[in-house]
Amino acid sequence: MKKRIFIGATLLVIIILVVTLTKEKNIPDTSLLSADEISGKNLLENTKAIIYLSTTADQDIDNKGVSYGVFVQDDNSVQALSMKGLELGSIAVGKDQILLEDKNNINIISDNIKKFKMDTPQYTGERTGYLSEKELFFSIYNSGFVEDGYSSDVRYGDSKGFNVDSIPYYIVASGTTENSVHILTQDFDENRFFLKEVTFDKEVKVNDVTTIQSESTENMQVLAPVLSDENYYYLILSTIISDTNEVVSVYRINKQTLEQDTFELINYNNVNLTATIPYNYKNSATVYNNKLYYANGLGEIYSFELNTTAVSKEFSLNKVNNSKVRNNEETYFKDGNLYVLRYSPDKKEQYYLESYSLEKGILSETIDIHGLDTIIKKSKNKKVYSYDLKILK
Repeated sequence: MKKRIFIGATLLVIIILVVTLTKEKNIPDTSLLSADEISGKNLLENTKAIIYLSTTADQDIDNKGVSYGVFVQDDNSVQALSMKGLELGSIAVGKDQILLEDKNNINIISDNIKKFKMDTPQYTGERTGYLSEKELFFSIYNSGFVEDGYSSDVRYGDSKGFNVDSIPYYIVASGTTENSVHILTQDFDENRFFLKEVTFDKEVKVNDVTTIQSESTENMQVLAPVLSDENYYYLILSTIISDTNEVVSVYRINKQTLEQDTFELINYNNVNLTATIPYNYKNSATVYNNKLYYANGLGEIYSFELNTTAVSKEFSLNKVNNSKVRNNEETYFKDGNLYVLRYSPDKKEQYYLESYSLEKGILSETIDIHGLDTIIKKSKNKKVYSYDLKILK
């Protein structure tokens, strides 16, 4: 009898341990949203920021990759929509709605969610966006080599449905205007960059703009999105001189004449070049109030004055780790502010969101994000990384 009691007690302890350990590995149910729960929650109305997390493509070999659209609420808590994985996936913000993507689906979220299943899975994202003049969402993917060259697949549409097409180029950078997408493509045989414009109608059209004037792309890096204003296109490219020396330049292209000028922005000398790489190439620069702003991986914000071409180091982020280690930091420019997702192992809530005024160069607000570290650390035994940050208000 005592033996049976002992065995029963032992089994009970094992069950408790298994349940406890399982809970520790799972994200709290209060943080996870199902598609059905989005309706009636006023989710976007109560959301100040959205963060995109995903596993890498190599973690999806077993088809168990995972991503999350993490909605930071007004009370600084988080709600997360779980999806399939998509390395370098991102978020597009439209009029009273957003696009969240994964490898198999496009989700349009407003006061409800509309899911569009795509026939062809994708594994690496390039850029999502919203073209306000056309009221059109798009998402471009780094799909890979095909029989006759390279394919960057495109999904584009709205809440009524999505079309699929392809851009036959390898894209190293992109940027949006109100009605089109500009892409910087690379030809490895010719060692050249090409600027092109992509428009969307019944089909995707790609028009040549110009060839970027450089001797070779072999030792060059693209560090920012394609930017533009009324008169010019702007690229931020670097040339690596040695293991510790790199020159970062602004390439300016006249829209009418296609004349190109180059201006030195930063000269890194005797530094760890990996540490200078921006937190996110897609969100590392903006044009605001007649200046081009660029944020590097050292937390330094530089400006290029569009009228005078003067270069200045405007300000630096507070308490930046200058090593090459990344901890899911992100940047995002909006309405004259730079928003930065930061990490500190010494804080109770290890992830926090800062906002800096571009004109004043000062920190204007800091909020602790409650629960983001739990989602990042306990994602179904997979390692997730941040790939995008968008600020809604």
